[in-house]
This record gives sequence, structure tokens and C-alpha cells, in this order.
Amino acid sequence: MRRKRPIFYKASRKEVSVASTLGRMFVLLGLTFGFLLLVRFYRPVFPLVQYVAGTRWWQQLYSLFHIETALGREQMLLLGIVLACFMLALLIQLIGLWLLHKLRSR
Repeated sequence: MRRKRPIFYKASRKEVSVASTLGRMFVLLGLTFGFLLLVRFYRPVFPLVQYVAGTRWWQQLYSLFHIETALGREQMLLLGIVLACFMLALLIQLIGLWLLHKLRSR
């Protein structure tokens, strides 16, 4: 009996090299760190962070995780900023890789 191929199987896919993986990791870390620097030193971002921290949804996160101290709130806000910067960096990297793939396939 013949086994079915996985749904997303593509025979033409090449293995990704270790150097390529490390390069992507360093680009992702660099983008994340750059966005964190923007949040820290670019003044127009401050009102946006304060707005998000003041929303009812964010306040519900404090109660969901039983955070009652000011230190806990600061740590939760920092965690949210880091995760948002990482997700934005990941999105930009994926779009860049997709565009690079499209340009190379022409």
C-alpha cells in the first residue's frame, strides 16, 4: 500500500542551510532590538504605549494574571512591548523573504 504525501509536500523544496538560518535569526534579533530602541527613545511612540496600557483590555490582563503591584504592571507592560516588537519584526522578515522569493523566481 502506498503512503500519501503530506498536504504541504513540495518535492522542489531545498534544505535550508545553517548559515541561512543563523542569518535569519540575526536579522530577526536586529529588527526586534531596533524596534525596542524606537519604543524607548522615539518620543511619538510614548502616547501609543500609554493608550494601550490604559485600555480596558490591558487592565483585564492585569486581573487575569493577578498582577496587583506597580512592579508587576511594569513587567507586564515590558513583556507586551517586547512581544509586539518581536511580532512586528517577524512580520517584516516574512514579507521580506516572500518578496525575495518572488524576485528570484522571475
